[in-house]
Amino acid sequence: MEEKSFEEYLQEEDFNELKKGKVFEGNIASISGDGVWVALPATGDVFVKREELIKNISEYKPGESITVTVTKTNDAEGMNDASEKMAVADKIREELKEEQIVKAKFVTRVKKGYIVTIQNAVRAFLPGSLSNLKPTDDMPKEEKKMKVISLSRGRVVLSRRDAVEDILKNAYENFKENMIVEGTVESIKDFGAFIKLDENVNALVPRSEITWEKNFETEKVLKIGEKVKGVIIKLDKENKKISVSIKQLKDDPWNSIEEKYPVETILKGKVMKIFPFGFTVKIDTGIEGLVHESEIFWNRKGKISDVVSEGENVEVKVLGIDKEKKRLSLSYREALGNPWEGIEERYYEGNIVTGIVEKVLPNGAIIKLEEGLTGFVHVSELSWNFIDNVEEALKEEQKIKVKILNIDNESQRIKLSIKQANENPWKKVSEELKEGDNISGTVARYAGSGAVIVLDGYEVEAFLPIKNVSKEKINDLSEVMKIGDKTEAKIIKIEFENEDKKGNMIISINALNEEKERAELEETLKKINEEQ
Repeated sequence: MEEKSFEEYLQEEDFNELKKGKVFEGNIASISGDGVWVALPATGDVFVKREELIKNISEYKPGESITVTVTKTNDAEGMNDASEKMAVADKIREELKEEQIVKAKFVTRVKKGYIVTIQNAVRAFLPGSLSNLKPTDDMPKEEKKMKVISLSRGRVVLSRRDAVEDILKNAYENFKENMIVEGTVESIKDFGAFIKLDENVNALVPRSEITWEKNFETEKVLKIGEKVKGVIIKLDKENKKISVSIKQLKDDPWNSIEEKYPVETILKGKVMKIFPFGFTVKIDTGIEGLVHESEIFWNRKGKISDVVSEGENVEVKVLGIDKEKKRLSLSYREALGNPWEGIEERYYEGNIVTGIVEKVLPNGAIIKLEEGLTGFVHVSELSWNFIDNVEEALKEEQKIKVKILNIDNESQRIKLSIKQANENPWKKVSEELKEGDNISGTVARYAGSGAVIVLDGYEVEAFLPIKNVSKEKINDLSEVMKIGDKTEAKIIKIEFENEDKKGNMIISINALNEEKERAELEETLKKINEEQ
């Protein structure tokens, strides 16, 4: 074995000697609440207080390698101190260069900026103007990338703004137009949505590039936090702007519309919007067509909202396709079919059917028999009694029985009768009442020189002339009779021609009173004779 020279022994002893300022690499021997004990290759161990560690004390493990700088020796007490921060700081300072990107953590706010630390060891200054923070912003808790802009006189000055600009410049070099990317939806605006492509780059998905749908709510198509794929359609590296299209990863549905939905096809769709001139129907994703008002009704024009409502599913027929302008012409009525075709198989004159009052007019009412097929009831055919106000007799949406009087196929018109759908009440009157009978009824209205009385039990109207009310002269009938009053009278005239026509009846209160007076007189005379 070769013997060491005296100089080599001196160098080895000097290397292992525990001196202040010397840097050693050792292993953690034990951990206490105040710090860690480190075993060194030199004689003796050192204690590193927790404030001299670069990490939280809970992150250290026994046996772990650690580099420290000796800060204090005390042979008498055997207590030697060291600092990991100092060792790391010295190494960092040796390696630091201007323009270098480092990670630093905010420590405190000072005048004109912030004190930050690199690897929790080297203190540096971050000017407020280069911090990318407003004076009112909270300091970030996590480490941020910063750029070394000055190392003058041992003082380290950093810039977060310059670091971000460098990172962004390099980040945008990774993207190209027509490149497929994936990102996370960060925010949703009226004009589109922003997605995060990586830690430093956000992209805009314009509203028009979200989906092939025409009318949609962005919040229902995209959700914040959702991952989406798209293709870069515009890349502006200079201004650091990226536009992405989600919809272009899917085929434009209009490309195959002629094959998928040829003209004359009957389709199912959803009513999206109702306009004064028609309504739009959604056929498929991104495909909507217009049903013009001329393609809604077969005969007369009506109220569109009475036929369809928004959100309703309907059938429509494809009339025309303009692939270039992305326009689709649809027909609602042709999908339903012309209700006048084969009408003679469903309806005939004299038939009594159920309809719905669609429209009340001053001279009658329009009755809907089925979709696209209506008939008209003249005011004279509303009731066997006189109708003064049609709106009081009928209400829209009311279900009612009607009799078909006439079907004009050429002009596509149907005449209906409500009164003839029910038995003529005058038939019962003719069978049960005659002139001279007494009746009771209710005053319905004033008419000309008298009043109209509705007979109890028969629901027909009789006329009471004003001269037949009282022997005394009456100038104003309303002074002696009120609408709704009950009255009794005698039939003095009754006419009934046949079951298809209403009858006429004239009644008299005077005649009834005269009869009562005669009866009372006869009863009085009878009593006198009996007494005599």
